[in-house]
Amino acid sequence: MSGFDYIIVGAGSAGCTLAGRLSEDADKRVLVIEAGGKDNDWLIKIPIGVGKIIPSGIYNWNYTSAPEPNANDRSVYHPRGKVLGGSSSINMMAYVRGNAADYDRWRQKGLSGWSYADVLPYFRRAEGYELGSDTYHNADGPLRVQRAPADDILFQAFLGAGKEAGHPATEDYNGAVQDGFTRVQYTNDDGERCSAARAYLHPAAGRPNLEIMTETLVNKVIIENGKAVGLEINRKGQISRVDTADGGEVILSGGAYNSPQLLLLSGIGPGEHLRDVGIEPVVELAGVGKNLQDHPSIAIEAAFNKRSAFIKELRYDRLAMHMLRAHFFRTGFGTQNPGQVIAFLKSKPELEIPDLQFFCRQGMSAIQPWFPFVGTPKGDGATLRTCHLRPESRGELTLSSSDPTAPPKFFNNFLSTEEDRRALRVSFKMMRELLAQPSLQALDLTEAKPGHEVQSDDEIDAYIREDVWTVFHPTGTCRMGADPDSVVDLDLKVRGVDGLRVVDASVMPDMVGGNINAPVIMIAEKASDIIRGKAPLPSAEL
Repeated sequence: MSGFDYIIVGAGSAGCTLAGRLSEDADKRVLVIEAGGKDNDWLIKIPIGVGKIIPSGIYNWNYTSAPEPNANDRSVYHPRGKVLGGSSSINMMAYVRGNAADYDRWRQKGLSGWSYADVLPYFRRAEGYELGSDTYHNADGPLRVQRAPADDILFQAFLGAGKEAGHPATEDYNGAVQDGFTRVQYTNDDGERCSAARAYLHPAAGRPNLEIMTETLVNKVIIENGKAVGLEINRKGQISRVDTADGGEVILSGGAYNSPQLLLLSGIGPGEHLRDVGIEPVVELAGVGKNLQDHPSIAIEAAFNKRSAFIKELRYDRLAMHMLRAHFFRTGFGTQNPGQVIAFLKSKPELEIPDLQFFCRQGMSAIQPWFPFVGTPKGDGATLRTCHLRPESRGELTLSSSDPTAPPKFFNNFLSTEEDRRALRVSFKMMRELLAQPSLQALDLTEAKPGHEVQSDDEIDAYIREDVWTVFHPTGTCRMGADPDSVVDLDLKVRGVDGLRVVDASVMPDMVGGNINAPVIMIAEKASDIIRGKAPLPSAEL
């Protein structure tokens, strides 16, 4: 196991993209290593199967945060994909790029080559958009993207409530205008999930220069004379080593938790912390694990006073038929996501871009399949959820021990600033305002959580502390920057170590305004050109 030009750690959204692109060069040997297993479970392919996949924990790291000091000392659940495709194999499939201003802000921070005009061509190269090609979209890329039908009465009512409340609408939040209520664009390929593994890895799997190793944990990066030369791996209990070729590279694509964890295990990070856990520093890099960011989120649940069409189809006998139909024919109820509409809005009018994202999905948190005469339906209703897109709060990730099998220790530090608390408080009131609009009122909904007794700002703040969690968008722990305190430079090279890069959500300097799967794939698309020494795609003319 030696002589690889590129060894990629992690076969998630970034790792699959890199494996597919880098192995296009037939004279380069590529190895991708994934701690999880294969993604051949049919529940991964079927969009509604996500309701079973995430709780099962089979394809999931099942991380929990340390107690959050501003959230009643609760530990917050953080599922992350542990399977080929990574989190793109277990997510809700939303295709969201963020706001153009996010990437222009990166450029203003010194990240030349990462403005919106610079990254849009890579978004387009990745995308296979069902409605065709234009300035913002491309029909021919590997990642299939379709618009949700959103024809359920709940989704139509949500869109109608937005209009009644005076909010804008947008046809294409990934186009010229993000602001407003809209249907979700999601990574659905005619009824099946289009993960990064499906889009990039599986089509490349037959190439003789690409090797895929699953169920393999990487213990550390091996560094000799200041250069990453290989990895120590644990494959089903057997410790061994894989090595790069002369001039080869190791690329970490484990995400915002696992990539900094592996750097720390390899002796790259804050020296004092490394010594505290018994690891001798190889390169002291203070920023590793710092700058953790995520989108804090809260929800309001409303119960239907009469049985909904959605809960009727969750009867075990009907659900079984839906799953079979989805599996064999890629049609019907099982091929649709339970959340098909979103909105991007501002928490105060003077903001230049939206800082809140709203979601609407069928069912409340207690919803589950049921069977007549055995039980009654539970959780029948609607959930409105909102998240703060650009929180000021910053968390941190550290090692819990020097044992590679031990999960990292991290906390998000949610709600640590008044601005973060204000934004979520405003978003709570906006959700209540939406529920009061005629379109949603016509569905005969009654607020079930938190209930109308929560009215004052103090009561709302108390509910937020009790309810806040994450919509699973961790970023920033291996920050990219032009400054010496950043973890990676503008080419995503780890400072102080040759032959080592990080390519995943951890390199984002700050949050983008939306779900992060599409931006991570874009970063990997752009990184593949950087790594191969290719000229960047021409900047977009907007």
